[in-house]
Amino acid sequence: MSRRVRLAGPDGTTTPDELDRQIGSVGSQGSVWTLRARPDLVAKVVHRAAGDDLRRRVTSMLGGPTGWTVPDGRPIVAWPVAELRGDDDRLLGYAAPRLAAPFFVALPLLFNPAVRRRLLPGGTWSWWLGAAEQLARSVHTVHQQGHVLGDLAPANLFAAADGAVCLIDADGWQLRDPAGGGHLSCPFSRPEYTAPELLGAGAVPRDVTSDHWALAVLVAQLLGLGFHPFGGVPAGADGPIEEVDNVAARRCRALGAPVLAPATAPPATLITDVLRSRLAEALDAGHDDPAARPGPLAWAAALARSRRRLVTCRVSRTHVHPPGPAGCPWCAMVAAGARDPFPPLERRR
Repeated sequence: MSRRVRLAGPDGTTTPDELDRQIGSVGSQGSVWTLRARPDLVAKVVHRAAGDDLRRRVTSMLGGPTGWTVPDGRPIVAWPVAELRGDDDRLLGYAAPRLAAPFFVALPLLFNPAVRRRLLPGGTWSWWLGAAEQLARSVHTVHQQGHVLGDLAPANLFAAADGAVCLIDADGWQLRDPAGGGHLSCPFSRPEYTAPELLGAGAVPRDVTSDHWALAVLVAQLLGLGFHPFGGVPAGADGPIEEVDNVAARRCRALGAPVLAPATAPPATLITDVLRSRLAEALDAGHDDPAARPGPLAWAAALARSRRRLVTCRVSRTHVHPPGPAGCPWCAMVAAGARDPFPPLERRR
């Protein structure tokens, strides 16, 4: 593939550029590159889509709303700004805002304690509630535009130090087509974030309740510092247990299922009553009844309320947690032999 490309904007203007350096991959679906003349953008070269499907998706996105930002101007969706065409004029993909350090990092990186200590020094559990709230509000905005994300998972999220969250890979959504009035299907979703009624179903039409399931799983995972709410091994298991196995068996650790988890997984008792109620609606009642799952704004309200009520540990100022008689869960984890999830800032000499 030649690295010479052209960016074709929705207004018809085209500018020459060159794929500079590959900085990411989406499995067999595509690759992500920097652009030599536009360091503020990335180019996504899409491999998985047939030509006509890719054309319809990019045309639909460029014809839709472009104001995917919060008041300070940062994006909540890395929405395409131009077509990406080869020097033979073949459509290759699209260009979108570049999410780069020091403002944004890929969310899964923050699930690693060592990376978290470096990128969020002095961070507390409040950051995770705030990030979950911002994610919920972003999902609500997407739904208002008539789209369904479909593949809502950590791999498609970037986060900032202040808790801002940005969604990527919008070309994989179930997109509302502003021209035809229909929808372009979501071709793929990760099983561990897929609603039970859609597991194994392939690229079937989805509604927002499928995102409500994935959002509940993600909120619980954020509150668990990366530990999946359906993670863990039931007693007596005689083989590997995947998250989807626990989904099928309705074994949700965040709702008290008796499964074994690593010492680094925060206790399920950390979750506040209002958040546990939302999780029960989404992942227990909502397991069989999609309509029972709370929507994004219900999550945002519950997360904001829980965040406002956090208290600070008397031992460490970086240990914030819900009030209650059990005391500080982070101190309890450290006492049990786990590494401190929120170590204090080291004083400079």
